[in-house]
Amino acid sequence: MNTAEAKCREFLAGKGMEDRIIDFKNTDITAESTAVALGVDVDRICKGLAFKGKGGTAVVVIASGRARVNNGKFRDVFGFRPTMLPAVQTEELVGHIAGTINPFCLKDTARLYLDLSIRKHIGETVFPGIGGEDSVVELTVDELEKLSDPVCWVNVTI
Repeated sequence: MNTAEAKCREFLAGKGMEDRIIDFKNTDITAESTAVALGVDVDRICKGLAFKGKGGTAVVVIASGRARVNNGKFRDVFGFRPTMLPAVQTEELVGHIAGTINPFCLKDTARLYLDLSIRKHIGETVFPGIGGEDSVVELTVDELEKLSDPVCWVNVTI
């Protein structure tokens, strides 16, 4: 378990959510493989995307599993073209290793946004990662918003 995952587990435990964590053994945790393992639609898996922000910051967008970032929408919301953070900068600016980006325990240099693609799952649960390569947490959309405390909801995907 890496340091980021340990912090996320501690954070979730402090919120009474430790029993909602699902661990997979020997699973390559992509949105698709997670959906298969859980027996749910891939769109209910939350994926974390990290982009270069302004002034040495990161923009983190959590979106549904099928969503794809639309350059024009992103530019309209943030005022610049989306450029993914290089892996080496992801841990430095976000606090999570590339491929394990999630909405919890981000560094102060990262700003979190939830994409509206997730809101279509109100009434269901969604599954964001928790900073490791093989674990997620099952939350309602409202719980995700409350626990992650995003800057705001955005519409940057198609």
